[in-house]
Amino acid sequence: MLFSIAVEVPQDEQTAYGLTIPALCNENYGCFSAADHVEDVAGMAREAILLTITDMIESGCYSLDQIKDPGPVVYQKTHPEFDGQQWFVIEVDLSELEGKPQRINISLPDVLIRRIDSRVKTQEDYRDRSHFLAVAAKNELLRMEG
Repeated sequence: MLFSIAVEVPQDEQTAYGLTIPALCNENYGCFSAADHVEDVAGMAREAILLTITDMIESGCYSLDQIKDPGPVVYQKTHPEFDGQQWFVIEVDLSELEGKPQRINISLPDVLIRRIDSRVKTQEDYRDRSHFLAVAAKNELLRMEG
């Protein structure tokens, strides 16, 4: 998943880079970090994201499907507290937090399987057929719940 990171650039060498991940900030959580050196910013942001999401999921109050990041352009327009900060977007693999994969046996029409396989080959969004089917199932469940 892609996450927008607001970076407060230090004014001197004695101050760290301040990091805020707004998608994970709400009434119950805040996701912040700091990095002493610019080359550490991405790693510190990734660590903060994984720790916060793990805690959110383990609390039982949140699921991965509830986490949304509208992007830095939206945050810049709607959150004046980020004025003057720099932005970057980082991709964080959250698949380990979705639970342990289980093998199942399903039957699908061969034409549908070929269409799925064709889409997986042409779309970088999908790792394989199983990933495609998992994404499709999640989207359908969200649609039914919404």
